[in-house]
Amino acid sequence: MEQSRKIRQRNVNNIKHPKQALPIPQLEPHTYTSHLTTMPFIRLNPHPFKDLPSQTDPQALKSSIHSILNEASPLLPNLQTSLQKDPKPRPSPPSTAQVTLSQGWASDEFWVCRQSDHQDATKDGTGSWREFEDGLRHDHAEHEMEYTPSVTRLKQLLNWNKNDIWDSEMRVDVDQTRYWDFIVELNLIVHTFHPQALIRPRAFISLTLSAAMGRILSQDEVEPSGFITVQIPFRLSDPKEPGHEQLCAEIRNFVPPRTIFAHYASLEHVELLAESEDRTIRWTMATTSEAGGKIPQWVQRNWTLGGVPKAVVADVGLFIGWIMKRRGQREGQLQE
Repeated sequence: MEQSRKIRQRNVNNIKHPKQALPIPQLEPHTYTSHLTTMPFIRLNPHPFKDLPSQTDPQALKSSIHSILNEASPLLPNLQTSLQKDPKPRPSPPSTAQVTLSQGWASDEFWVCRQSDHQDATKDGTGSWREFEDGLRHDHAEHEMEYTPSVTRLKQLLNWNKNDIWDSEMRVDVDQTRYWDFIVELNLIVHTFHPQALIRPRAFISLTLSAAMGRILSQDEVEPSGFITVQIPFRLSDPKEPGHEQLCAEIRNFVPPRTIFAHYASLEHVELLAESEDRTIRWTMATTSEAGGKIPQWVQRNWTLGGVPKAVVADVGLFIGWIMKRRGQREGQLQE
């Protein structure tokens, strides 16, 4: 608690942000590193369950979180500068924001990145900071199921926040950024597509790490700026991994028949750019994915055929539409 009192975190709605977004630094092509494994955490190739953060050792858990954030910190801005940007922004109704799309190869993985700027307001076509934070940071997987039509099943497999070793006062510093208020969970997400007779369900096992973040002003002071969410793929091994037999059984019992296990990695950063009546929320997301089965890679990457680039742009409109629907429901309840 003493450490918590020392950190004078300013209310994110009252902080003074620059009128313009800070320029993205030009970084060298990223190299993946991890303190715990010879391969990176944030990668398309799914991890075995033995790579999960510790549930018994608090120092090992913090080390895993630090390693993940140490990878994520340079990776997202590097992808934004290195991927090929589409010549024109894309609409994603009912959102009034245009979506900038970039895609291309980073190392041996194909990444898609999008960015959109939204007015911080409770009105049609956009959302407030509170609505973005509540919808994208808290109950991330549950909310994704609510606004994504293809998500038909969800199971939380592990929740580190409910573990006895969890330290709610944990702080992690990476360069000039401090992270706190962590959410760490392992989710099983099932997508169902139509026609179901032709396209088998896809299941994703995803470690989700979310954290508030801010710029370090001094040893005892940070300026909150937004939050980050990192999703890391894990795989169901066969035969079952020693020590994870129960987890494997839960997964197999939950997924529908004919399910194909697919995987993706993603990074999501939501930040406030300016303080004014029309201050801006910037939403950036990058992902690399593999649908598995017999869907060719070129189809998965094709906009016209409804591949990943089109899907990530559509997600903006789906989320904003969901925000508007929830807002209308709350307002209706207040009028009753």
